[in-house]
Amino acid sequence: MTTSTATANRRPVIRASLAVGAATGAYGVAFGAAGTAAGLSVWQSCALSLLMFTGGSQFALVGVIAAAGPAAGLTSGVASALLLGARNAMYGVRLAGLLRLGGPRRLLAAPHSSSTRAPRSRWPSRNRRCRGSGSG
Repeated sequence: MTTSTATANRRPVIRASLAVGAATGAYGVAFGAAGTAAGLSVWQSCALSLLMFTGGSQFALVGVIAAAGPAAGLTSGVASALLLGARNAMYGVRLAGLLRLGGPRRLLAAPHSSSTRAPRSRWPSRNRRCRGSGSG
């Protein structure tokens, strides 16, 4: 493969990566603002972003805490965040067979499987078994 071909093959990947990075950055700023408005510290907002892998769950938790206050909102906020996060478990069950990961790799990939599938599904798979699944 020549250098110009390699560069041409990387352009769509770089373009998609920049788009995902920009969207994620905007999402992070919005979540930080919502967390601060709800009364969370910067460190608490960062910890939520690190420990919760679903954006809907993060915003639900912060929204309920902001509406009901920290004491009353924490229990109902966590409950709503868990319900929203449960749908990703269903995505993970579906993708587990397609990705064919086992052991620790399966546990490490589980929280990220639904969010990483969308950008990868844009390119054709090299493996016919997984065509259209976004993996490969």
